[in-house]
Amino acid sequence: MRLTAIPNTELTVSSLCLGTSPLGSSIDEAASFRLLDQFVELGGTFLDTSRNYADWACEIKSVSEKTIGKWMKDRNAFGRIVVGTKGACPSTERFFRLSRADIMDDLHSSLRNLQTDCIDLYWLHRDDLSVPAEDIWQVLVEAVEAGKIRYFACSNWTVSRIVEVQQLAQASGKPGFCASQIMWSLAEPNREQMADSTIVVMDEETERYHRQTGLALAPFSAQAGGFFGGRYDRPSPGTINGGKPSVQALYGSEANYERYDRVREVAEQLGETTGVVALACLYARPFPVIPIVGPRTPEQLADCCRAGELRLDEQTAQYIEYGTKDGRP
Repeated sequence: MRLTAIPNTELTVSSLCLGTSPLGSSIDEAASFRLLDQFVELGGTFLDTSRNYADWACEIKSVSEKTIGKWMKDRNAFGRIVVGTKGACPSTERFFRLSRADIMDDLHSSLRNLQTDCIDLYWLHRDDLSVPAEDIWQVLVEAVEAGKIRYFACSNWTVSRIVEVQQLAQASGKPGFCASQIMWSLAEPNREQMADSTIVVMDEETERYHRQTGLALAPFSAQAGGFFGGRYDRPSPGTINGGKPSVQALYGSEANYERYDRVREVAEQLGETTGVVALACLYARPFPVIPIVGPRTPEQLADCCRAGELRLDEQTAQYIEYGTKDGRP
């Protein structure tokens, strides 16, 4: 698998990041270890987790982090694998948790769960517009200076709030965000079907900002729930396709079906699967892109990792996305 350098850091990671939400819960510990081992064998070096994965599905809190911590210790993987975990996580008691105490409580919990003294990359899971960006940033800078985290980044932050932090960092000579996580895939979601209004989705302003600054982007939902995997053709009248109704509702649109048609065309030309080609389209940007993928089986993981090696030329990627080789119509 190819490697990607994250600007303004000393981190060079695999061009795919393994999402680990189900590890230790719906995927048991033994199977989780096998999946992690296979990811490393295929060239993977970057893991994405969170302090609250998967509290909604398992009585063991922070089971994803704890599973990764056990695996890292068992495989002596510290220093070889980059783990990014998220704090300031929404909870059942309070959705927004961006106070100093909230951030530090989550950070210390993650350090214990991952069995480490320092976390490579610490993501803020959400933003809280009622808290000044400077207050949040100062907590993270102090955590870096204390040696508890190496770098920090944001998840579901808007461009305007990211800019606030980056300006503070530039003015002070201290670190700012080194990357961002947002929802982005080849398929444009039907926004009215999204229950969580705090999710930030790729748009023209966000893409323009990443193009201008080179800020690394690690998109989640990068595979659009498997929309391009073969089960989501245009539904015929009176029939139901073989996919999940929730994925069909979120991504089913004529624009996405047309993209799917073009994905199939290019996949046939390349002798690749449609899922690999759709995921590889995200790399055709002039800034670092490290998609977060969520395979659950060895076969799915192998498929994903081929996308981590495939690169499409810009014209082909533009044709798939827009139906033209000259950019947006």
